[in-house]
Amino acid sequence: MRLLIVESPTKSRKLREFLPADIRIAASYGHVRDLPPSGDLAVSFRDGRVLPTYAPLEKATRAIAELRSLAAQAEEILLATDPDREGEAIAWHLTELIGPHRYQRAVFHALTRTAVLDALNHLRPVDQHLVDAQQARRVLDRVVGWVVSPTLRRLGKDARSAGRVQSIALRIVADREREIAAFTARDYFTLTATVQKPEAPPPFQAHLAEWKGEALGHRLAAADVAEKAVAWCRKQPFIVGACDRREQARHPPPPFTTATVQQAASVRLKLAPDQTMKLLQELFEGGHITYHRTDSTALAPEAITEARMVISARFSARYLPEKPVIHATKAANAQEAHEAIRPTHADKGPDAAGATPAGKLHALIWERFIACQMASGRDELTTIDVHCAPDAWQGGPMGIFRAKGKVVRFDGWRKLGGDATDEAKPSGRSKAGKASGDDDEFTGQLPLLEVGQPLDLQNLAAVLKSTKPPPRYTQAALIKRLERDGIGRPSTYAAILGTILFRGYVVEKKRLLHASPLGLQVTDFLVRHYAGGFIELDYTARLEGALDQVARGERAWEPLVTAASRTVVTHAQNAGYRGDPLAG
Repeated sequence: MRLLIVESPTKSRKLREFLPADIRIAASYGHVRDLPPSGDLAVSFRDGRVLPTYAPLEKATRAIAELRSLAAQAEEILLATDPDREGEAIAWHLTELIGPHRYQRAVFHALTRTAVLDALNHLRPVDQHLVDAQQARRVLDRVVGWVVSPTLRRLGKDARSAGRVQSIALRIVADREREIAAFTARDYFTLTATVQKPEAPPPFQAHLAEWKGEALGHRLAAADVAEKAVAWCRKQPFIVGACDRREQARHPPPPFTTATVQQAASVRLKLAPDQTMKLLQELFEGGHITYHRTDSTALAPEAITEARMVISARFSARYLPEKPVIHATKAANAQEAHEAIRPTHADKGPDAAGATPAGKLHALIWERFIACQMASGRDELTTIDVHCAPDAWQGGPMGIFRAKGKVVRFDGWRKLGGDATDEAKPSGRSKAGKASGDDDEFTGQLPLLEVGQPLDLQNLAAVLKSTKPPPRYTQAALIKRLERDGIGRPSTYAAILGTILFRGYVVEKKRLLHASPLGLQVTDFLVRHYAGGFIELDYTARLEGALDQVARGERAWEPLVTAASRTVVTHAQNAGYRGDPLAG
């Protein structure tokens, strides 16, 4: 008998459908061993070694006893935990708990007959480099939490925890809170002209972009200036000064990664990141999607072939590009060995997982997977400059009004899911210091015009507006920021957000994240005492790069952890921490 160990009993039931009869399946029910949740640090540093003291988890007692009993009857043990560093570490912990035996690692990224049987034909040993990378992260998280958190207690009983990534996420929200508090709105006026070809409607609107040779971005600072400009312009001729038409390709978005599916599910389905992760787990264990903890946009050749077959069957020929679309992974520190998240059976359609919340998420994943292999869309962009008083200012126009139009000439991939390439627009507002409706927005179709053509002024008005503060983060936008800056791992984002919300450091109001007074106080304390260390925004990004080197076998994990821990402890001692866990 061969024993195959997975993490989830749900997964084991799915595997039973297509595994050979001589393979017995058992579940570890997740992690089986870890640093103890209470007591001392449980990590010692001696002679350049880092020695974690792991203990079996209480919740895993029954599972460990059953696995040991089954292992005693097995000729070979196949470790089929999840295909990431965490899964690799669980596999290693199982070998430590079960004891000497013949172990092989089975890695599959989808619960399908093809993927699983292929994994059984390509067994390998446990990858100690991946295990060491996970151990390094776990120990550093422990050191930061165990050493830094006590220094927060001077702030009061509610300031209970700090974390290597948690505190960075809090700082990003707190920094934005400070920006908003310091922001001073400025009123300004924008001039909007409604013009048309003589006796040839429809009219269109153009906004003041330049005045007396100066680029304004639609803004005149004072009311009297705006009123005088309106009065003067009403008496002047308007002509077409420039007309530019060009075609813009709108390329399909890449398939989902862990970070982008959390963002899209938040925006499109109003799901919190922790809800999304639970539903993804359900879909993976049900055999509906590939493994969902990934930061790669790569797709297997057979998956691309399947997507192209679906496109051919469901749409006309022009929606299928001549060659497969290859999407480059842009996430910092991405692990290219994984595939993107995709449906395991795209030919079954978006409704293969039903109408439940998990089914709606599956439909979103299916839609994105098919769209990523469809033809690019094409838009026609038109920019018209309308000159007011063409020769009244140093040989040029006194004012230039600008209109921008966009017309969809071919929808392409957008036929499936609209134009939601930006999953996490923070709150519908524009950038700090700008107001919605400024000159970067497009209207619909503009009329065909020629340079030099006169235009009739139908209306001209000065509109009072105010600059807006930088937008607050939503959970989706914060995840996008963390991913962009290479902070932490996408699979941990839901837990990170859950922690800062649970601790009361951040409060969510109408889907927007507000740093609480306690969160601001904690951030200020950490920045004051841990500057140059883990609280810096680029710290975890640099650390993730170092951990990737460990995972590839290019760097030893113990010197890395020792040096990083020493920095944390030194800062903590300056902040009032007593003791030195590295003294041994």
